[in-house]
Amino acid sequence: MPKILASGLAPDILEYIDNTSMAALISTQNLELGIPDQIRDSCEAYLLVALENRIADRLFEDIQTVGEMLMELGAVDAYVLEGGSARKLIEAREKAFWAAKALGADDIIDTVVPRASMPKFLSTARGLAAAADGAAVGCGHAGDGNVHMAIACKDPEKKKKLMTDIFALAMELGGAISGEHGVGRAKTGYFLELEDPVKISLMRRIKQSFDPAGILNPGVVFGDT
Repeated sequence: MPKILASGLAPDILEYIDNTSMAALISTQNLELGIPDQIRDSCEAYLLVALENRIADRLFEDIQTVGEMLMELGAVDAYVLEGGSARKLIEAREKAFWAAKALGADDIIDTVVPRASMPKFLSTARGLAAAADGAAVGCGHAGDGNVHMAIACKDPEKKKKLMTDIFALAMELGGAISGEHGVGRAKTGYFLELEDPVKISLMRRIKQSFDPAGILNPGVVFGDT
């Protein structure tokens, strides 16, 4: 991802989709990607790159450049979808987590890590999930390192530890528990456990300065005062 972004091209969309999530999308959204079975079965993930240009020749050059770059970086293969097929894939990507929920996901996480650390984060998270007798699959915004992952783990204690380990991994890699959807009530415990105590103390003092009576979101993160 960093090399693509540093190339001077400006993809409209740069999305990561792991093979399990793509299989679910193909099944639930009736997608036709035109990818041979042997290629589809051998890959671990897909990188969805959307390009546009009002000048057709320039767009063709950009597509060639990205395709060559991806092959140099180790892609199994590169395919071009146009028009309705491309739009259908993009629309399906937006429904990825509804598909995950339909397949039995127990939780959804929204971590963020440096772009260059995404492969390590994803592979390690999958390993952590497997060790907990669960699964971690998903997709994310490769352009900014935001990873949306569906967690399947039926044992409540194992799931809690797995979530803690995955959040801790993201932070060890220089990321954060949440990239764009916020911590919310469900992730507050993880946030307070894993975040830098100095940062939490600063946030507490800022809230106290603006909300001395404790009327904003009372008792959710920092208590009533």
